[in-house]
Amino acid sequence: MNLNDFESNLENQWLQKTLKEANRQLEEKRNEEDKLKKDAIETQRELWNDLGSISAENGLEQLSEFMSFMDVMKHQKRSHEFTKKLKDKYERMIESPYFGRIDFTEVCETESQKCYIGLSNLINDDYDFLVYDWRAPISSMFYDYEIGQASYECPEGIISGKITKKRQYKIKDGKIEYMFDSNLNIDDDVLQELLGKNSDEKMKTIVTSIQREQNQVIRNEKYKNLIVQGAAGSGKTSIALHRIAYLLYKHKDKITSENIMIFSPNNIFNDYISNVLPQLGEDNICQTTFKDYMHKELGDEFKKESPAEMMEYILNNNGKITYKDRIENIEFKTSLEFTNILKEYLNYLETDDRCFEDIIVRGELIISSKELQTLFSNDYSNLPIKKRLEKIKARIIFLIEPYEKAWIDEIFKELQASGDYIEKEEMIEKSTFIVKKHLKEVYSKISRMTELDLIDTYKNLFKNLDMFLEKANVEYDKNIIDNIKTYTMDNLSVKSLYYEDQVILLYLKGALGGIPNTSQIKYVIIDEAQDYTPLQYEIFYKLFKSANMTILGDINQSINPFMNVGDYNNIPNVLKNDTCIINLSKTYRSTMEITRFSRKLLTKAIDDEYVERHGDEPRVTGFKEKDYMNEKLIEDIKAYKHKNYKSIGIITKTAHEAKEVYEFLKENHINVEAITKDDDEYVNGVLVIPSYLSKGLEFDIVVIYDASEERYNSEDERLLLYTCCTRALHVLNIYYLGEITPLLK
Repeated sequence: MNLNDFESNLENQWLQKTLKEANRQLEEKRNEEDKLKKDAIETQRELWNDLGSISAENGLEQLSEFMSFMDVMKHQKRSHEFTKKLKDKYERMIESPYFGRIDFTEVCETESQKCYIGLSNLINDDYDFLVYDWRAPISSMFYDYEIGQASYECPEGIISGKITKKRQYKIKDGKIEYMFDSNLNIDDDVLQELLGKNSDEKMKTIVTSIQREQNQVIRNEKYKNLIVQGAAGSGKTSIALHRIAYLLYKHKDKITSENIMIFSPNNIFNDYISNVLPQLGEDNICQTTFKDYMHKELGDEFKKESPAEMMEYILNNNGKITYKDRIENIEFKTSLEFTNILKEYLNYLETDDRCFEDIIVRGELIISSKELQTLFSNDYSNLPIKKRLEKIKARIIFLIEPYEKAWIDEIFKELQASGDYIEKEEMIEKSTFIVKKHLKEVYSKISRMTELDLIDTYKNLFKNLDMFLEKANVEYDKNIIDNIKTYTMDNLSVKSLYYEDQVILLYLKGALGGIPNTSQIKYVIIDEAQDYTPLQYEIFYKLFKSANMTILGDINQSINPFMNVGDYNNIPNVLKNDTCIINLSKTYRSTMEITRFSRKLLTKAIDDEYVERHGDEPRVTGFKEKDYMNEKLIEDIKAYKHKNYKSIGIITKTAHEAKEVYEFLKENHINVEAITKDDDEYVNGVLVIPSYLSKGLEFDIVVIYDASEERYNSEDERLLLYTCCTRALHVLNIYYLGEITPLLK
């Protein structure tokens, strides 16, 4: 709807008023920043002039003065960081101060409240809101309601009334490019334009186009744990990041970015999403991957397989003699039955009598094996096993110390009486050495009894696996179990850990009390939830028991057929309480044609809605020879670059294949990048990437390189191929050599 000249003039007047206030406050912050810089320089000058160089000879008084200066400088640094953050906020506002407006009349009121909505609040000296932050309670109505009856929740309660106007703007460089009255339906022309744009180098904010169902996830605090299922392109990751921004805004007095952690599928994805929170005016939070967290905790003693290496094995070795053994190993160790076996094993470790021995020094009983067992089973039973053993060790050493000291004194007197020594320090050193030497075996025994070696603990599980199968009431083929036991022990003997073994070891380490406290983490975001096993969710629960969790994924994008959650109902069983599953019912990424094509790959029908944005039908092209396929690839890349598409994703099945395609394109003078490892940096442009690393990313153009029967010939690869196809925003091309994969027939 076009606005008349009168309305347009009013809007321009409001914009100028807003920009004037934003500029005024920006100038204030610039002046503050300049003053803080001068104060910091002056403080450093005073520090040098008053104290000079710090030395021990100048005593505690100089050190105290130095620490006072340090406190002042830390305060100045914090003030400078805060001022810079506000300065950056006003600079963003001058570029585009707001994007929406609602006029809201409360019940029993006659005058309408005009609410402009942007990335941040703008309040003048009279405490008038010129712009409301999109996260403010009143702003929720912009996303949740059309014109008519509406309400929002604030600290005072539910505020009801009526929305009489809803308007959207595009403001760039401080000028209104367009504005229109709208009910903010995603299918309107302007939002179609947003969705139809070419992809950027990294993920952007979606504050201008958040939909009602997305907003309800972003602001949902009714449940401790949220599980969000959404089809490809439903905005799950964007929702997660905007939810973080919302929580930081609403609870700014209680939490900071240091209290939130996000688990991403890989570091490529971490890099891809790294711009979103800064665009929203928030500091980036701790972003990690399960692999990185796990590898840090398990140390460097063993060679550790990565998830990408695991996928390479799965995709490259089907048909080899060892493949069946590996898959049986993965399936067993990621099963719910094995999780129960682990719990039985831990119960055994906690309750079984340990091999404690009497501690005797010079014929005197310091503490008996029976007393040690009582400490372990009763006195310290509320602690994890590792902590119990540490306390027992400390207790034994505490009891030995008087005997050790008396023995040292006794030998000291003997040395003194001998007349062979003059210096007292030498006699103390000698007598201490003699006693320590005599007690060496005792201390070795203490260490043996109280140490807890993680790998040995794991080995013992498999040495006695039959016993724990019986305890957990799990039936399994004996030949398979024998193979798994041999397979595991052989692998451990060469100091190598498969990915599935690492997960188990991390679980054991956490359960035994070997992982540091994480109580400072209040919120945990888990993206690509479908790719974690129930045991990994047990680990998340143990690590972050007091934290709220938001878990987002799509069952249909389970790229690893042998390591996945299986069913979301497995998660509430782990998290125990206060968990809600929310389904996002609409997808926004791809054109209708790409979405329909991709969904044909699924064995179960998806009735989720999708945006009616049209494009070309996906093109499936067969080739008799690889040279012809490669020639077509070059031709297509040049044609799409000529049409100004920003990102072209060439998705191969494996990393080995990605390297081959990359080398070929480089040889033919195509400006191309490749990602072949899960810790590579994300780059825009023409990118070659293996299938399993493409999840979570999106490209203007996707070329599935060689979807032939030879490459994709297993039902286990169906969801992997679906995930690859759903990376496309505007154009999807599928090449195949020889016969097409039966998955697309």
